[in-house]
Amino acid sequence: MIMINQPFHGQLGELLCEKLTQPLGHVASFTMFSAFAKNSGVLRLKPALEQFKTAGGHIIAFIGVDAHGTSYEAVLNLFELCDALYIVHSESPASTFHSKIYEFTNDSDTWIAIGSNNLTGGGLWTNFESAVCFEGGHESGDCVRKIAELADKYKNPAYPCSRRITSRDDIDELLAEDYLRSEMRIQMETHNDARHPAEQHTRRNLFGTQNGIHLPQIERVGPQHPVGTTVHNNPDQEGVRAVYKITNSNASERMWFEMRESTGGSRNILDLSKLGTIIAGNPHGTRYETNDPEFILGGIAFFDIDPESTNVEKSITVNYNGIDYIGCTIKFPTGDHSNGSWRIQMKGQSEAGVKIHRVGGAEWLRHKILVFEKIRTDYYTLSVLDKDCVEDLIKQSTVVATNGSSPTSKKYGLL
Repeated sequence: MIMINQPFHGQLGELLCEKLTQPLGHVASFTMFSAFAKNSGVLRLKPALEQFKTAGGHIIAFIGVDAHGTSYEAVLNLFELCDALYIVHSESPASTFHSKIYEFTNDSDTWIAIGSNNLTGGGLWTNFESAVCFEGGHESGDCVRKIAELADKYKNPAYPCSRRITSRDDIDELLAEDYLRSEMRIQMETHNDARHPAEQHTRRNLFGTQNGIHLPQIERVGPQHPVGTTVHNNPDQEGVRAVYKITNSNASERMWFEMRESTGGSRNILDLSKLGTIIAGNPHGTRYETNDPEFILGGIAFFDIDPESTNVEKSITVNYNGIDYIGCTIKFPTGDHSNGSWRIQMKGQSEAGVKIHRVGGAEWLRHKILVFEKIRTDYYTLSVLDKDCVEDLIKQSTVVATNGSSPTSKKYGLL
């Protein structure tokens, strides 16, 4: 038996990935019980879950939806990953589904983790969490048996507090009835419910910040690292330099971009500047900070590309509503196609052959706001919002900038 106390004694997410990718027995299953699920946890486990399933493993999940702690997108992704998916909820406000159990079984062994860890990026990697992990055996037979009884209870069609998800229509029904909400809606409402920033500034900090969490770190660079000297062909920007080195990172970040009219024949190209002019907030301490308080690194840095490395071309996968779209290309066009900006070609294709810029019909991305969340340096989730959400996004952002020097240029912001 071991006990994991995040972040001091490892991360449960890493241990689950290790277990999921080990050789399987003849009969292998992975069962999850979690009160909350977010894309930040589900998609970080996704490669390991897919490997487990490809090797013949069976995956079943029991997920709660209380307090809107589980997102619509996370359930969509779980539905694609699991052999069986159940949503557990009691209509009584006095009862909350709050279990967090992860169990591996095969023909000879059982491994169980029970603790406070939800199926989220925080729960499995970055939060203060505790879990007891142990191998099943004679001494743990009662625990194994009771987990099996619990799963059977939730799987019983006659049990009124559990529903098996059999189609995406079931998930859409949960969204329509407000059992599920989109990740961006949850983010916005959480922010709006939080204490007013003015109140936060008057509070004395009585606690420190936990260091030593094993996540990719940003690296500070010296003054000889020029960035963005020709973004707008403006001599005033020739001295603007990055404070941090832009390298590949799997640290979670979220950034939004205005599409407006967009470019390209299909109106599916998102422009990404080298530099941005700050109109709200402060980038201090973020990897987008420059030596000039008027400017921030452009949106290209969010995708882990140095703004001046214009010979780089990168392909990313974008997960939208539970489906991966592979082959969205980031490049700096040259010649007649160049407008001095980087761009993402939103042309990724699903396994079924559907291209992301056709999901909502022709030119459906025009005048939208695209919100990306980084899962890995080559893998991002996407939320698509209407253009009238821009003021709410500005209020929630750490820093907001425009692609050009004009205040009417396209805006982007770090959430």
